[in-house]
Amino acid sequence: MKNVLIFDYDGVIVDSFEIFMTNFINACKKEGWNSIATKDDFLKLFENNMYESMYAMGMTKEEILRIVFRMRDALILNQDKLKPFNGITDVLKVLSKKNLLFIVTSNETQVVEKYLRSHKLFGFFKEIYGSDTGASKIEKILSIKKNNPNCNYFYIGDTQGDILEGIKSGVKTAAVGWGWHDKEQLKIVSPDFLIDSPKDLFKIL
Repeated sequence: MKNVLIFDYDGVIVDSFEIFMTNFINACKKEGWNSIATKDDFLKLFENNMYESMYAMGMTKEEILRIVFRMRDALILNQDKLKPFNGITDVLKVLSKKNLLFIVTSNETQVVEKYLRSHKLFGFFKEIYGSDTGASKIEKILSIKKNNPNCNYFYIGDTQGDILEGIKSGVKTAAVGWGWHDKEQLKIVSPDFLIDSPKDLFKIL
């Protein structure tokens, strides 16, 4: 039975934390949301789905869209400063030969695609599901399952929200220890696997 490996992007494939956080906080301030001002404020949003957390704070759809558009522009401008995590490129290359790889992310599809193409990573993935295809990662994972039936499914993420959405989607979850939430935070939501390096993905398949 073929494995379907569904990856988060930020914090799993690319080390974008500082640039993402800084520009996200700045975008929130421009919308008058000064309550998101620190690293802890930012990371708390990812204890659930990021967009659901923003709605729960009282943000309107229009405010969220403006924040997302500012984020998109900032990430595109700063793409040359972003680096893939050490070892992830070689692992993706090997995994893509015998498995189906996807990306499900809160980032925008065009931002992710542009980066992957520039770093020769795009060809490893069958499809990218960004925020423009829907806010819910659950819905996107379920769509992948529907379109690729009778497989073993894994979602690889770096935040509590990622793992919770993977669990709700009925897939096995692998939490990575090199991303945005630390290992102790990730243990709280009981992922199926907790891994320390990209090469550990070989062990769980």
